[in-house]
Amino acid sequence: MSHLKERKEKICLNCNADLYGRYCHVCGQENLEPKETVWHLIQHFFNDITHFDGKFFATVKYLLRKPGFLSAEYAAGRRAAYLNPIRMYVFTSAIFFIVLFSLRGTKDILDDRPDKEGLTKLAHRKAQLEGRLAKADADDKEDTERSLSKVNMKMAAIRHVYGDSTDRTFDDEEMQNVVLQDISDSLLRYDLPKAVRERLNKRMQNEKEDRRISFFGLNQGQYKTVEEYDTAEAKLPAEIRDGWLKRWTMRKVIHLEMEYRADKRAFKEHLKENIMHSFPKILFVTLPIFAMILNILYFRHKKYYYVDHGIFTIHVYCATFILMLLYILVQRISDAVGVGWFSIVCSILMIGIWLYIMIYLYKAMRGFYRQGRFKTFLKYFITCLISFIVNTFLLVLFILISVVTL
Repeated sequence: MSHLKERKEKICLNCNADLYGRYCHVCGQENLEPKETVWHLIQHFFNDITHFDGKFFATVKYLLRKPGFLSAEYAAGRRAAYLNPIRMYVFTSAIFFIVLFSLRGTKDILDDRPDKEGLTKLAHRKAQLEGRLAKADADDKEDTERSLSKVNMKMAAIRHVYGDSTDRTFDDEEMQNVVLQDISDSLLRYDLPKAVRERLNKRMQNEKEDRRISFFGLNQGQYKTVEEYDTAEAKLPAEIRDGWLKRWTMRKVIHLEMEYRADKRAFKEHLKENIMHSFPKILFVTLPIFAMILNILYFRHKKYYYVDHGIFTIHVYCATFILMLLYILVQRISDAVGVGWFSIVCSILMIGIWLYIMIYLYKAMRGFYRQGRFKTFLKYFITCLISFIVNTFLLVLFILISVVTL
C-alpha cells in the first residue's frame, strides 16, 4: 500500500468507475492523490526494490531446494507470493550471460596481453637492452648481447615479410613462422642445390596452406579474388563447373581469406566469439521444444496443458542458470585465492553443484508430475537424449550461420 493520501472523490482516475474502497474493482488502481513529492518517489523506489528482492530470494529458495514445487504452485493458481516465471527467466538468463561474457572477456584480455609482439614493442625492448648493454659487466654482457641479437632477428624478419610500416602483432607461434619464412627466403637467394631449394619451397608451401582459412575442407587455392574464381569458372564447360553449394562455399572462403589475410587465429577468434553469443539464442529456441517433448511424454495426463510444461521448463532453465552461475563464481574464487586446502574445498563444491545440475531435472519431474521413480527416470532419460540431439543440431546450425555471417 502506498503512503500517499487517499482521494476524497470516489471516482477512479483511470477508468472513471465508481469506487467502493481504496482500490478500483474494475482496473485495480489505488485511489490516491496524483501529485507526488520527491520523497514519495524515493519511497516508491526502495519499496519496489525490497519487494522484488523479497519475492526473488523466496522464489530462488524454493526453486533450488524443492525442484518442481514452484511449477506445481503455479499450476494450482498460487502465484502472488512468487516471482513471475517469465520475469524470472529474463532476469536470471541476463545475469548469467552478462557474468559469463564479462569473466571470459577479462580472461582473454589478461591472456593476450603478454603474448603479442610487434615492431613497436620490439623497438622498445631493443632500446632497453642497448641501455643495459652499455652498463653491463662482463658476466651479464653475453646474455644481454644474445637477447639483443634475438630482438634484432625478429625485427628484421617482420620488416622483410610485412614491411617497415606494419603495426601487426604476433604471438610466439606466429613469430616463429615469420622468422622461419625470413630465413627460408634468405637461403633461397643463395646458390643452393636443387634438392634443398625444393625442400624449402615445399615446407613453406605447406605452412602457407596451414594458415589458410578452411571451410567444408576447402581453401581458396590459387584464386586471390572472387572475380578471378568466377572468371575461371565461366571458362569451363558447364558440365564440369562447380555446383551451386561448392561455388557459394568457394566464394565465401575467398572472401574470408581476403578479409583475414591468412590470419587463421583471428578467424578462429571471431568464429568462437560468434558461437559464444549464439548460446542465449539456442537456449531460447530450445525452450518451447523442451516443453513439447514433455507434452508428448505426459500426453496421458490430461490435467497438464502445454503451458504447464512450458512453465515447468522455464523453472528448470532458471535453476540451471543459477547453479551454473554459482559453479562459475566458485571456480573464479578458487583460481583467485589459489590456496591448496581452499582449492580442494572449492573443487568438492563444484563437483557437488555439477552433480546437482545433472539430477535436478529428474527431481523436478518427480516433484511436479508425481510419478514413480522408474517411470520418471525413463522419461528423464528420453528427455535428455532428445534434448541432446536437438541441441547438437541447433549448435551445428548456429555454427554454420556464424561462419556465413563473419
